[in-house]
Amino acid sequence: MKKYRQLTTELTFRCNAKCPACHRVKPLRINLNDKKYTISLDKFKQLFYPELLKNLDWLVINGNFGDSVMNKQFREIITYVKEHDTRILIHTNGGIHDHNYWTDVGNILTKRDIINFDMDGLADTHSKYRINTKFENVFSNACSVIKAGNAQVHWKYIVFEHNKHQVEEARQMAVNANFHTFSTVKTSRDVFAPKTGNFIHSKKNKENMDNAERVIKCVWDNWGKWYVSPEGLVFRCCWTGGHYYDEAQSRFYYPPKFENLFNGLHVPLEKILSYDYWTKLQNYLKGYDRSFSLCKSQCGKIISSIEKTEENLTTGKKVLFDSHSQNAQVREA
Repeated sequence: MKKYRQLTTELTFRCNAKCPACHRVKPLRINLNDKKYTISLDKFKQLFYPELLKNLDWLVINGNFGDSVMNKQFREIITYVKEHDTRILIHTNGGIHDHNYWTDVGNILTKRDIINFDMDGLADTHSKYRINTKFENVFSNACSVIKAGNAQVHWKYIVFEHNKHQVEEARQMAVNANFHTFSTVKTSRDVFAPKTGNFIHSKKNKENMDNAERVIKCVWDNWGKWYVSPEGLVFRCCWTGGHYYDEAQSRFYYPPKFENLFNGLHVPLEKILSYDYWTKLQNYLKGYDRSFSLCKSQCGKIISSIEKTEENLTTGKKVLFDSHSQNAQVREA
C-alpha cells in the first residue's frame, strides 16, 4: 500500500466556542449540529481502516467548523488511531472537560504526538475572541496534558490589537509551565487585527498585495495532504472542504456525483486519493487567471497560516514562516 504523509479531519462540526471570525458564522446550507456531522467510532474505523492508518505518517485533527473534543467518543477514537502507531496532531480551543479528561488524553498520546491549545491572550483578553472559553480553564487543561508527560503541548497565540502587549508575558508562562512550543500568529482577519506594531499581517499592506506573485501555490498538494469531513467526504484542502457547505458554492467547482465518488464511507480512501482528479486539478491551477477564486484568495497571493513564528522552548530555535516565499526558515533564537 502507498505511504501517505498527512490526512486532516475533524470528528464533529459542533463547537463550544463562538469565535467571531470563524467559518461557522458564514451563511451555510447545513445545520452544523446535525448528528450526521459527528462521526461515530464505528464509522471512523470504516473510514480510517487499519491498513490505511499503518501507512499514514500523520493524522491531523483540526476543525473547519468544530472542535473534535465535542465528540463524545474522542478518546476512544484517538486510542484506536494510536493502536496503529499513526502520529496525531490535535488542534483544540481546550475550553471544555476537566482535569481527569485531559489527563486521559495525555496518557493516550505518546511522545511522538502533538496537541495544540489555542490561547489568544491572558485571563483578561483571551475570551474577547475565543468567546465561550475561559483562559484559566484552557491553561489548566493544557497543563493536565503536560503533566501526563507524553505528548508535545503547543501554545498557539493569535496576536490581536487587544492582546499584542501580552505576548512576552504569555511566552514566559509557557516556559514556566513546560510547554514544548509557543507560536505567535499574525492575523489576516478583519476582526481585532493589530493596527500598529510588529504583528501586522502582510495582507493588511496594499503594496504587498499589489506586488504579490500571481501564481497558485497549492500548499496542501505540495505537502501531500487532504481534508476529510466527519461525513467522510474528501477534499484537496480545508478551504475547499469548508466552502462546500457554504450557502453559495460559487468560488470552487465540485465534480458531479461528488458526494458518492468522494465519500470515504462509500469508496475506500486509498482509491479516492489515487483519482487522477487531483492531478487534473493541479494542472488547471497552473493558469492563474482561469483559476477558482477560492484558490486565488488562499494560495494565489499570501495566506494567513504562513505568517507565524513558532519557537521551540526546549531548544530555543524559531521557525519563521515567510509570507512571500511560503518557506519556513529555522534560525537560532
